[in-house]
This record gives sequence, C-alpha cells and structure tokens, in this order.
Amino acid sequence: MKRTHDMLMTLACVAGLFCSATGQSSDAYASAGATSSPGRSGTAAATARYEGDVGFARTQTRTGPISASRAVAVGVDEDGLSLSISTALASRSGPAIALNFNFSIDRDGDVARSIGRTTSTGGISRTAAVSGGSSAGPPGVTAISRASGATSFGGVVRTDTRSEHEPRAVVVVRPVFRWP
Repeated sequence: MKRTHDMLMTLACVAGLFCSATGQSSDAYASAGATSSPGRSGTAAATARYEGDVGFARTQTRTGPISASRAVAVGVDEDGLSLSISTALASRSGPAIALNFNFSIDRDGDVARSIGRTTSTGGISRTAAVSGGSSAGPPGVTAISRASGATSFGGVVRTDTRSEHEPRAVVVVRPVFRWP
C-alpha cells in the first residue's frame, strides 16, 4: 500500500511541476489512479488543474468493490484551448485499467494530442495510474501523457502512450476566373 501511495503522490507532484513550468498559457492537467486487492476496499486518487482565463477542474473518486477515479480539466484563454481527461478503474478480482486523453489547440490552428493507457492483470493486488497535460501558449501547443502500473506476486502490466502534433493546415485561395 505504501508503494501505491508513493506512486499516486508522485503523480500529484508532476501535476504541480507541469502546471507551474508552463505559466502564461492555457494549461490543463489531470491524473487518476486506482488500486485493488482481494478482501478489502481498494484506493482511488485523482488530481485536476487548469490555468487560463476561463476553465474548470473536477475530480471524483470512489472506493469499494470497484475503486474508480476520474479527473477533468479545461482551460481557455486568448492563446487557445487545453483539455485533459483521466480515469482509472480497479475491481477486487479483475484488472486495473486507466486511460488519459489530452488535447490542445492554439489560436493559429496548431493541434497537439496525447493518449496514455495502462492495464494491470493477475497478481494479488493491481494498480493502474495515468497522468497528462496539455498547453497552448506562445511557444506552441504541447500534450504529454504518462502511464504506469504495478502488480504484486505475479501479474502483467501493459502500458502505452502516444503523442501527436499537427501544424495548422495552410489553405491557398486562387481565383477560378477573372473579372472582365
């Protein structure tokens, strides 16, 4: 349990570092983690933060036979829009699953997105955690994701992260005909 607690606290610290390092822009950050073990209630943790002129951050956690957590953050300002969503589920006898999605678009039309996911199966206890953030500001748009998991006494953890950046599309307008 201490190892799980340390992992979830690390996710919260990364949230603070990411958001403080990217000030003066539209930022969104979300993290979620869940742990399960047979015979007792699991744990769930979520963190959400945004920076921008307009936005919101919401978290929700639940423990019991199925531990669940989710976090949503949206930030909007003159630089663009940033969105981050994280969710995690863990049941007493099934796998622990977590997913993170981040999206950012700046005022010039540049788009960045990332996704992170993890699945922990087998073992006596399972943990799945994801975090990520997006930012739209003067240096450009960014989106990052982090995924991790753990099992005790056997089991398998599978993680996957993907990040993409698409520059704005340039449209050339040419006249079809000339005026006389």
